Amino acid sequence: MNHAKFNPPLVFLNPVPVSSPSICCPFCGLLCDDLEVSRAEEGVRLERPACPRASRLFAVPDQGQALIAGLPVSLDEACRSAAILLSGARRPLIGGLGCDVTGHRAALLLAEKLGGVVDHMHGAAQFRNWQAFQNGGWMTTTLSEVRNRADLIVLAGTDASRYPRFFERCIAPASQFGELTRKIVVLGGPAASIPVMDGVSVSSLPVGADRLGELFAVMRARLAGTSTDVAADVAGVPAAQVEALLADMRAARYGVLVWNAAELDFPHADLTIESAVNLVKDLNQATRWSGLPLGGNDGDTSAAQTCTWQTGYPLRTAYEIAGPRYEPLLFGTDRLLKTGEVDALLWISAFDPDRTPPAADCPSVVLGRADMRFARAPDVFIPVAVPGVQHAGFLHRMDAVVALPLTAPAPSSLPGVAQVLAIIQGKVNHAAA
Repeated sequence: MNHAKFNPPLVFLNPVPVSSPSICCPFCGLLCDDLEVSRAEEGVRLERPACPRASRLFAVPDQGQALIAGLPVSLDEACRSAAILLSGARRPLIGGLGCDVTGHRAALLLAEKLGGVVDHMHGAAQFRNWQAFQNGGWMTTTLSEVRNRADLIVLAGTDASRYPRFFERCIAPASQFGELTRKIVVLGGPAASIPVMDGVSVSSLPVGADRLGELFAVMRARLAGTSTDVAADVAGVPAAQVEALLADMRAARYGVLVWNAAELDFPHADLTIESAVNLVKDLNQATRWSGLPLGGNDGDTSAAQTCTWQTGYPLRTAYEIAGPRYEPLLFGTDRLLKTGEVDALLWISAFDPDRTPPAADCPSVVLGRADMRFARAPDVFIPVAVPGVQHAGFLHRMDAVVALPLTAPAPSSLPGVAQVLAIIQGKVNHAAA
């Protein structure tokens, strides 16, 4: 399969003045674009607004050391060793994919050359959403629509705490279209975890995440006018509270059902998500409702977008002689490593040093942040620049409607993921010749 030729520049830096108030944060799917940062000894310090995740991850070392078997080597030596290891594999796995879009394109190009499989570190969560979407489609909204129109927000199995500024950015601000009174209902989480906001009331229903599908099924039946013949409770929630919630959902002018597939971690959670998106469809018979799947951390939305436009399939796709092969049940990272169906691992994690590769019996190459630490050292480690801190690029926001530019407030001599992968591919090509 032929793609447009990809030639990453040798210098992938496009710094802007550090005093700029419009730095975009690459460290979660919200891609907040209002950050102010300053240079510090540890790289960059977040000045405002407060965000614990950004504060931790903006502190990036300027330098790093490439390693082979734990011993320091040059970048060229590390890339040569990685090329030998990967080109000698019958089926390598290119996983993690924690990088920007340019890195994703380079990773897919290398996977095609090697006949490898691609999957993101959050592939299991992504798969739950893809199953629901592929089985029947869904009706989803954008962060801007939530901010300006949503009067009822139902959080299903999440309190959105993995996105520290979600409420500040999407719920607390005043609507551009006039006064808006909001109500938040938390299904399965404590209402106390939701910040206090003017004009926003918060309540919760005690339901286990693994029983949300049961709750949504009964609510759909009630919407359809079907007698459910339920007892005193539904999925552990008093029936009267379920009826009250359903009445509020019917009365909403613009309701949004929010979930995070990563937190719905139980068997067949994709069916729970499918039940949720079908409930949204049913509510639209009488009023206006949308879903909002939270995600986008570690570049997972961008990875899925890039793979789809390059191959026609989402991630968990293998490059074979006949063309790309999409097998989401077979090509998950954990399964491939456990069964030994891949014989080399290339792990990419440029955003978060804690996103280290899973345990693997096969040889491994890691492209990661300079401050990444390992319980077991990989065969080859190559430190890379962090997108949005040390080199420019762009990422897709979690709602997949915009791609936002990343700047480089603290340019580094470290190469970006795309540069390293281009060097490795060049050495693979040379070896093949």
